[in-house]
Amino acid sequence: MCSDLVRLEDGAAAPPARSAQRADGRSGGAAPRLDKRTYLDGIQSRWSIKGYDYGDGLCEIGWSFVQQNGGSRIERGNSPNRDDHEIRAVRRARSHLRRLVLSANADHLLTLTYRNNVTDFEQASADLARFIRRVKSYLPEWVYIAVPERQQRGAWHWHLAVIGWQDVDLLRSSWRHVVGDGNIDVQKPKSRTANRRLALVKYLGKYLAKGFKDGNRVLNGHRYRASLGIQVPCKTIELLPEYPGNVSQYAQDMLRLHAGSLGFVWEDEGGLMGWACSWG
Repeated sequence: MCSDLVRLEDGAAAPPARSAQRADGRSGGAAPRLDKRTYLDGIQSRWSIKGYDYGDGLCEIGWSFVQQNGGSRIERGNSPNRDDHEIRAVRRARSHLRRLVLSANADHLLTLTYRNNVTDFEQASADLARFIRRVKSYLPEWVYIAVPERQQRGAWHWHLAVIGWQDVDLLRSSWRHVVGDGNIDVQKPKSRTANRRLALVKYLGKYLAKGFKDGNRVLNGHRYRASLGIQVPCKTIELLPEYPGNVSQYAQDMLRLHAGSLGFVWEDEGGLMGWACSWG
């Protein structure tokens, strides 16, 4: 959940106004103001801008146009274009997963495997739950974010983002207590980036997306699991009516002002939503 509404992050000054650019690159004067309905009409529609600061210069911001009334909500799984529905589902799941990993400061990857060919996902889920309960009986503050992966032979195993040094003996004995003859592996994520949290986000995001690609309907809404109580540092940012620019540029300026850098920007074709982060 996002915290209190803020006009500007940490009391910073408003980002500088930008002039509109013509297609030929020349200035076209002041950019047209946003239609007043986008920020004044709280009943019909509004813009939603949310920022996240994970520390160490890792920040992201997202913006979207929210239709309050008159819009039709498409039920899950009944999208006119199923491919588009799946793409949006993957994007939402990866976003939630990324925010949990970065918020938890997870920096190590724990993998739980079976010796036997366990193809029943319900059993694999029950085994994970029993393993977590046993570990937490010794380490009550233990934090995890888990993503399942199915191997080519059909067997399930688990990948977990965890924080810092791990008691390998405890984890191994706990897993074997549950499954009999299995194994664990704990390692730092291998990546070209020096930031382990971002490397973990990439690793787990790959496994999560693989589940969608493989059509693992058995997963339903259980594509990842996480400890309760992970606090995601989210703030809702108000779009200032006096800012003479578009929402996308405003959000990017806010991110650059707060994080000191702008690494990657994504916007949908219709211009109704977008996302930006401080890393490349």
